[in-house]
Amino acid sequence: MSRNQFGFTPQTGTTDAVMALKDFVQKSINEGQWIAVISLDVKGAFDAAWWPGILASLRNLRCPGNLYKLCVSYFNETTAFITNNGIV
Repeated sequence: MSRNQFGFTPQTGTTDAVMALKDFVQKSINEGQWIAVISLDVKGAFDAAWWPGILASLRNLRCPGNLYKLCVSYFNETTAFITNNGIV
């Protein structure tokens, strides 16, 4: 498992992910590098999408296997519940 995996791993969460991003950005800025951050919120994003076409495009673009499998899992109507401070 990647050390950058924060969700669904014991003793890690959103705060850890944000802090890792902050540290990465700060280090890069200190080294004079350019930074671009892309954030994706997928809630409801694919409800009306044609999933076979999306998966075919991901394969054609040689999407990394772990991300491809995550998308396949999402498109197979897998349900996940995330609890934060006791709220589902």
